[in-house]
Amino acid sequence: MAGETPNQEVATRIDEVLAYSFNLFASFAWQAMGFVPDPATGKTRVALEEAQMAIDCADFIAGKLRARVEPEARKDIERILRDLKVNFVGKRAETSNKEA
Repeated sequence: MAGETPNQEVATRIDEVLAYSFNLFASFAWQAMGFVPDPATGKTRVALEEAQMAIDCADFIAGKLRARVEPEARKDIERILRDLKVNFVGKRAETSNKEA
């Protein structure tokens, strides 16, 4: 970051924090939907309320990132969000069918 002004450095750092946070919430959502095992326990579990909250947070962060990233990164963010939302709807339908 040599030659950058302090404001550019802060913008770069916040973009990195936002991207990290987005990925963290997305990863948690996959875990909460039961598609990925919890790394701490090695077990899968379904917690759709937690998954919904994680997806909502990832979506909010994505809104902050969209204007600050390159088009290719924007496409990746949109793809991840779309996959999360589609899989959430499917998992919720699957869960409600089991309860019926």
